[in-house]
This record gives sequence, structure tokens and C-alpha cells, in this order.
Amino acid sequence: NPMHFTRLPICLGILLVSLDAAAATPMERITTLNTTFVTATSQKPFHPWGLNYDRDYRMRLLEDYWDKEWPTVAADFAEMKSLGGNVVRNHLQLAKFMDAPDKSNPASLAQLTKLLKLAETNGLYLDLTGLACYRRADVPDWYTQLDEPARWQTQANFWSAIAQTCAKSTNIFCYDLVNEPSVPAQPRKPHDWLAGDLAGFTYCQVITLDPKGRNRTQRAIDWIDKMTHAIRQHDPQTLITVGLLPFPQ
Repeated sequence: NPMHFTRLPICLGILLVSLDAAAATPMERITTLNTTFVTATSQKPFHPWGLNYDRDYRMRLLEDYWDKEWPTVAADFAEMKSLGGNVVRNHLQLAKFMDAPDKSNPASLAQLTKLLKLAETNGLYLDLTGLACYRRADVPDWYTQLDEPARWQTQANFWSAIAQTCAKSTNIFCYDLVNEPSVPAQPRKPHDWLAGDLAGFTYCQVITLDPKGRNRTQRAIDWIDKMTHAIRQHDPQTLITVGLLPFPQ
């Protein structure tokens, strides 16, 4: 019967449209309910089970190869999904995303957009940890030599650019303002913003070089408020987190 041949393509067309619609359905944003992570719309409990993705087995940072070796990144994300992960923590290097105190790098932001889509394709959320200066040799002199107000403003500009890029993506688990910051109790040497060297990388940063008698807790709050404001101008919903080291020095 010829009708069999005319109905089959129509049925297949309907099926393909349905599959495309399902694939295009965005992941639910993660939020909090009391002390629990939940999906924003369905309010289902969400239990973060994550993996760090800051460097490869050759000790290269992600931005060293994510433009020329994208298939490697794609394969890694697929593997992390197969291992049962649902959150991937990426560490964004400030020097790769800021060309000057008030100028972001369009190529890096475009690559970040590509990473967001890759994560979503794999059903993965991202923990975006920012302001990284993990390789001292990569930190530009113009950034190291900034005074405290100018450095804070540059950091806010970084987060503004990141949030503007990510605001429409519902698979950002959180913005982690910076890895292991601290507020020193005693003055540090001029331009000595970095600390915590381990295996060739530098993981800690101070947010002030000299407390000058100011309340250390309040300095931390002021810095967090400035970074948060920069993000919230573009993204009013995504979770924000940071952890301060409790060292007394």
C-alpha cells in the first residue's frame, strides 16, 4: 500500500523534531533551599559530585591547549560524565581573560562559551573558579604592580566579563570568586600578592598587602561585596562562593 511509504517519513519527522526539542531543553539552574542544593524549577535535591579540571597529565593549564586540542577537552568531559560526575571545577586564569585592567580577551570568552555548551551537552554543571594566577611566569607585570583599589577593580572587571558571558547558561553551578584567598595580619612586601607554591604552581592570593589596622574580616567582606556586585550586574541568580584561609599570619 503506497500509504505506508508516505506515512513513514512523516512519523520519522515527528520523532526527530521531538528528539531535537528534548536535546534543546536546558539544564535546570541550581539554587538553595534552606541548607540543601535543589534544582530551581522542579525543586529536586541536587548532590554535587565533582572533579577538578585545572591541568592535564602534562601539567598544562586548560587555557594552554583548549583552543588547539579541543577533542582532548571533549573526550575528558565525556569521561568525567561516565565516571558519575555532575560538576566540573574549572580554574580560569586572569591573565588569559584580561588583556588590561579594563579590557577582557574576546577569544578566551568565546572559548568559555564553547566550554559551557560542551558541559551542557554532557549534562555537567561548571564550578567556575576565577582570578587564577597559578603560574607566576604568566602573571603580567601590569597586574602585579597595581595598588589595592586598582587590583580590586580589575578583578571586578574580570568577573563582570565572565558573568556577562555565562548569565544565560543554566548549567553554571557556582562562581567561586578565587582559590584560597587570605587577608594577612602583617604587611607584606610590595607587589607580593601570591603565596602557596606547590609543584610548580601558585594557588593562594592575598586581597590586601597591608591591613593598615583595618578589620580583617571587614576587608574580606568588602572584597566579596565588590566581586559579587560585578557578577550580579549581569547574572542575578547563579550561586556565588568563596573560602578564606584561616591562617593567622
